[in-house]
Amino acid sequence: MEETDIAYGKCSAIAEEALKHLDKIRSEEDTKIRIINRMLTECLGWAFADVAAETAHENGYSDYLISNNGKGALLVEAKRIGALEITTAEKNKVRHFKLAGPALAKSMSGIDQAARYSMPNGLPISVLTDGIAWIVFKTFVQGENFKSKEAIVFPSLEAVLNDFLLFFELLAKSSFERKLYNRIFDQVHQPRLAVSRTLFAALPPDEIKINQKSDIASALDRIFALFFSRLTGDQDEDMLIDCFVESRESRFADYALEKMTASVLGNLSPVDRDVDEELSTFIEAIVEIDPDQQDSGQSVFIVGPTGAGKSTFLARFFKRTLSNALRKRCIVTRVNCLDSSGRTDTLLSSITETLIRSLERNLYPSGHPTFFDLQGLYHSEYIRRAEGSDAQLYSRDKGAFKEKFGEYLNKAVQEDRESYLKRLLTDVVHNRKQLPILLFDNIDEFTIEFKTVIFQFAQSLRRHAQHCLLIFPLTDKSAWSFSKTDIFGIYQSRSFFLPTPSPREVLRKRIDFLKSRLAEVKDDPTGGTYFTARGIKISIPNLEAVAKVLENVFVDQENTAQILGEITNYNIRRTLALSRRIITSPVLQIEDILNSYITGADVTTSFSKFMNALLKGDWESYKRGDQHEVFPIFDVDADVRQSPLLALRILALLQSIAQASRTLDQRHLSVQSILDYFDALGGYETAIDRCMLRLLEGGLIEPYDSSVRDLAPAQKLAISASGAAHFRLATCNEVFCEQMAITTPIGNPEIVARIKALNSGNGPILDRLYQIRHEFITYLIDEDRKHLSDDIASPQYESQRQLVDLLRQLGRDPKEQVVGRNTPANGPTMLSEGTLATVDWFDAEKGYGFVDAEGFEGKAFLHAEKLSEAGIESVADGDEILCDIGRNSKGIHVLKVHDIQTDPASVQVTECSITRLFPDRNYGFVRLLDTEKDAFFHYSVVPEAERDKLTVMRRLKVNLGPDRTGRGLQVRAITEFLE
Repeated sequence: MEETDIAYGKCSAIAEEALKHLDKIRSEEDTKIRIINRMLTECLGWAFADVAAETAHENGYSDYLISNNGKGALLVEAKRIGALEITTAEKNKVRHFKLAGPALAKSMSGIDQAARYSMPNGLPISVLTDGIAWIVFKTFVQGENFKSKEAIVFPSLEAVLNDFLLFFELLAKSSFERKLYNRIFDQVHQPRLAVSRTLFAALPPDEIKINQKSDIASALDRIFALFFSRLTGDQDEDMLIDCFVESRESRFADYALEKMTASVLGNLSPVDRDVDEELSTFIEAIVEIDPDQQDSGQSVFIVGPTGAGKSTFLARFFKRTLSNALRKRCIVTRVNCLDSSGRTDTLLSSITETLIRSLERNLYPSGHPTFFDLQGLYHSEYIRRAEGSDAQLYSRDKGAFKEKFGEYLNKAVQEDRESYLKRLLTDVVHNRKQLPILLFDNIDEFTIEFKTVIFQFAQSLRRHAQHCLLIFPLTDKSAWSFSKTDIFGIYQSRSFFLPTPSPREVLRKRIDFLKSRLAEVKDDPTGGTYFTARGIKISIPNLEAVAKVLENVFVDQENTAQILGEITNYNIRRTLALSRRIITSPVLQIEDILNSYITGADVTTSFSKFMNALLKGDWESYKRGDQHEVFPIFDVDADVRQSPLLALRILALLQSIAQASRTLDQRHLSVQSILDYFDALGGYETAIDRCMLRLLEGGLIEPYDSSVRDLAPAQKLAISASGAAHFRLATCNEVFCEQMAITTPIGNPEIVARIKALNSGNGPILDRLYQIRHEFITYLIDEDRKHLSDDIASPQYESQRQLVDLLRQLGRDPKEQVVGRNTPANGPTMLSEGTLATVDWFDAEKGYGFVDAEGFEGKAFLHAEKLSEAGIESVADGDEILCDIGRNSKGIHVLKVHDIQTDPASVQVTECSITRLFPDRNYGFVRLLDTEKDAFFHYSVVPEAERDKLTVMRRLKVNLGPDRTGRGLQVRAITEFLE
């Protein structure tokens, strides 16, 4: 049964009882107790904690001050039954009466009293009621006296029941959280705002036809379906692990997390050193063991935006990074919080069961404990009973004693699961000398209360076990809100941040991984079956061609993968689904590309063709509901008047806030702040609310608290990666503008007719496309002026002026346009002059390396010849160079080196020893002997012939400098291997 149906039943019961005993409800207090209290809590869903009675104000005491999420929301002023006089003959239905009009004249004193309490507290809604009649009104109306506006009046309980949905949407807590009252009052106060109008598109959805594919393209669909199913890595954990895109942050997180694990293990058994030689050497080298430490547990937060690969990082860490010796002594149990129903009353029992099942699988060969295992877990009870209450039975018949004890065990295990879980953890730590690692994944989508319950429960388990590691992968927003709770500060913790990897690098690594697999099986007689899942037989050469095509479209070109990653908010599965849609689109003519590969010809795909494939897929034009991830940014609400640029205006505001912010919290703007901002431009709250909700549902804006998915008053919003991509495409990309122009429903039939004629007409296609863009953008700007002002001189509205300027530029004749740096296009080779870049690593023997260039995603290739041309012999890791960045078919690269910018004073010569090597990843860490600090080094600083000298504990003399972040240290060169 729906919430409103339940509420209606409650309201009916309250009304029936009140009317039946009307003669007994004499005073104002009687009215409160028998009607108003029940209506607020039983019918409208407000909790008792939300309601404050007799709140003191400067000018008196209000009867009810109702709060939502701690913020004042609603004021209710109560009167005795019959005290309100409403002059109307129609008492059985809802009416709209002007507050200062004759119908409410006899109730004006009560209205004034409610307003006096509401206004100083900024409460949006006031209610005056005697339990039978209900007068609901807004105390603040922009630019007008609130008494000149209408109240929504329910003259009787019969009227409440007859229009109950309206009553519920106005005053219920669940409706109030969605601010439905704004929409309702806007329709009452601004009847011209709410309209029902017909919108037309030059190319309606039912006229968009499927583009027929060639026979070979249809056959290739199956190959790509199979290939992309491999790229997701769902059936191949090795792919996910091997294809993890490393960063400075992930390298240090790997290293520090391994040290922390070793530290906790070292404290687990400081006296009884039964670990193998490798672990002992490792611990002695990097860990100072405190034998008196009783609680050596740690809480670890792996923090990163959605798509940063937090779960993959942890899978790789426990499978590849952690040394075998340490790995054997760890028992990892993972709780996937998405498996929880979200009910707090069953949450802890669900987590307990998950942990128990995981521990039992790890500890017992058969997956569950035997009687003797349980006897060991409950050994103290066994002894206590044998020597105490059941001593006679134990001495007389040990078999009967065991049977009775078995019954006790069954009851204890089944009825007190938390105690049983703690015994398992105690057994792991104190008897088996192993380290339990409890990993709580996917808790971001839940409320802070939900997270706090999990965190507190996990800490209780850690404290009981004494030696335990807790790991929480979190988004940056969850971590921020979590850190502000009181419970967080009680326990020691470490946090590691993982940035979102470049989608291009993700795709590059996955394609390279599959190519390496293909090479391994190429000469194997059974190699052709490696990719035959789901019964599809494909030869290795077929897949090699597929891999090459994917490289060409998504890796070799700079902007394609970036657009896909941003538009899907870096969700790799959705990115891959979108990639498959593009590669199989008839627009891309995949058969021609494959044929070029087979014949050895150069393959190039223009960005405009890529954009057409993204927008159209298998259709002739952009079609709504076709899984393209592209948001129809210029659509308007058919029921509420609004500017077609309103969505872009909101994105422009949030983007300007994000660009000017330093912290995560500052990037977000409250819903009320957004409403106030557009109020000055003449925007209506209902239109803005609806538009924000569409953007939120479309993923173009994101909430600060991901567990709240509506526009609650306390909610804060920020532009997402998808929102930034849509803003850039809508203001800079011609193909996007053209497809929106012909498919967006608009309210001007003349403009629609002109765009339709241009789309289906004759003449040069480029000229017609320009005219379509010009007509559409002219319409957008002219229509926008009807709804929002653009003449406010305040600097805070500069982003709005820039938005309109960008659109005008897009609508001009292509001959007059200047290609901007941020406009995705094939463009010239030169991308940026005089850019500062930091050398990530450079191998002098190989003659190349990579740099991190300011303002560019991913790493830029640096060839030794560019250094020679500048008269520079070589560069060291961490050097800063002033250079020009360009692009070729393989991606961004250094075109020219102007100078080395590194300050020699920042480089020091010091001695250190190697603490950890990652030979499969070509990097390691050293510890400085004089400061006990750690520093990163890449294998490129060591000549290839001497790399066999790199061993743990080996002492070195190195040139050391700050890394590119300025927060850590990096070895720039190894000058000497010491004995």
